[in-house]
Amino acid sequence: MPPLPNAFDMFIGREGNNELPQYIKPDYFRDDYKRELPNPNDTNLSFFQKYPLEFHLTTTFSYAAHTNTFNLRDTFATIGQTFHNNYIQFTGFITAYGYFDTHNPDIEYPYIKGNAGLYDGGVQAIFVDRILVSARGRATFDINTTTFMLMPHYYDTTLNPANIDTPDYYIPQVLNGPGIRVGFIGNHYELAYSQGDFRHSIPKAVLFRFNIPNIEFRFLYEHENRMEPQNYHISLFESLVQASATLRFPFMNETIWLNAIAEYTWRENDAHYVRLEQGFEWYMLNIALREMVHIKDKNAKLYLEYAIFGKFKAGPSEFNIGFQGSTDGRYYIAGNVKF
Repeated sequence: MPPLPNAFDMFIGREGNNELPQYIKPDYFRDDYKRELPNPNDTNLSFFQKYPLEFHLTTTFSYAAHTNTFNLRDTFATIGQTFHNNYIQFTGFITAYGYFDTHNPDIEYPYIKGNAGLYDGGVQAIFVDRILVSARGRATFDINTTTFMLMPHYYDTTLNPANIDTPDYYIPQVLNGPGIRVGFIGNHYELAYSQGDFRHSIPKAVLFRFNIPNIEFRFLYEHENRMEPQNYHISLFESLVQASATLRFPFMNETIWLNAIAEYTWRENDAHYVRLEQGFEWYMLNIALREMVHIKDKNAKLYLEYAIFGKFKAGPSEFNIGFQGSTDGRYYIAGNVKF
């Protein structure tokens, strides 16, 4: 592995493509990140080699044994293209979402039909390798979505309007809308401000994250009006604070991986949330645990989720399938696809 850059090269100086491996991947559908780009002055490259198209897709499908239902959730597809020279990287992108939910027999609500639509889109510009300016449809920085389990630890009302399988200790994603992101970004860090427009709520967030190959630290502060977003008044606004650390270490020529996440979230007038994850990978075999602590009104409750699954990789793409259960009585046969 190449050595870590010094502090000047990491935070201030001009930088090229990241020469270090990136074991902890970004959320390609919500995060800002710098693309790995070829030399635009290379005359041997075609147009699409100089200015590459980028496509990512993810989807989660599951059979919930506790309700005898099938679901297809958290489906996203994004495509973008980056134009660049020695002073600017300019990326235009568009992101679509989709889901198919059936029903929960114990809850009365209208039948939920399959749905799809526009989730995000916009432009991201990075000037002189460091200065971030972005205008996009979902501008406000969101909670941490990284997990080593099969099923996510949060929910999005865009993709789950009936809140199926969303216990109290799952965190809702932030209110979001079109707006801007401005700040500083590099291969190993981001410090930026974001502001969206959700009716009159105008959710705002500040994000700081720092990563090297094996470790990522992330801090988020977000301010929103979820109680009455059609009415702008400062007394209606609430805060969210989230701090998380993610670790991923390889052993024995990357045939064994030890993974971990420690995360704390506080939502004003709601609760404290603690998420701990531990993961063990050996070739295709994955075993993972997730402990969730929900503290509300001075009452703390502990929940345990567990998963065992196979991971099949081909280059940057992967397919996972296996079992996930929890101590609150939810059991899934589930899988997901990422590429």
